[in-house]
Amino acid sequence: MSSIADVWVYANNIIHSARQLVNDGLRPLGLTSAEGNILLHLLTLQPTALRQEDIVAELEISKPAVSRALASLEEKSYVRRTKDIEDKRVSLVRLTAKGLQAGPAVRKVYNEVFAIAAQGVGQAEIEEAVKFFKLISENYSRARGEKKRGNGRCSIT
Repeated sequence: MSSIADVWVYANNIIHSARQLVNDGLRPLGLTSAEGNILLHLLTLQPTALRQEDIVAELEISKPAVSRALASLEEKSYVRRTKDIEDKRVSLVRLTAKGLQAGPAVRKVYNEVFAIAAQGVGQAEIEEAVKFFKLISENYSRARGEKKRGNGRCSIT
């Protein structure tokens, strides 16, 4: 009989394997999966400029990791960061022409990884998996929120 611990093992494997496949696919572009995730997010929201802190929140990546990835993407000329006119403390992130040009190749890499994941999986199974992982995600988010407020039952210190 399977347990939630088995879900953890498989989820870990899914994330690790997908990250490796994305890294392999993005390597010819000189990109990592961390950079690719940010590029894909920016491409999805085009032409909107995003605040750096919105990228942190929306992708649930740490501030230092986003800052490092953006610095690398900026150095490679895929993105440009500018200060917000209304609030100089805020950095706005936009794709450059090179970032836009890389869009189809970046999307192709992710679509290939998604296609591998979908092999032999029906739509009903996808719907059930989304509901299942959404519930677990909500459980973790709630526990994190309770822990931050100092009134949670979460026993992790």
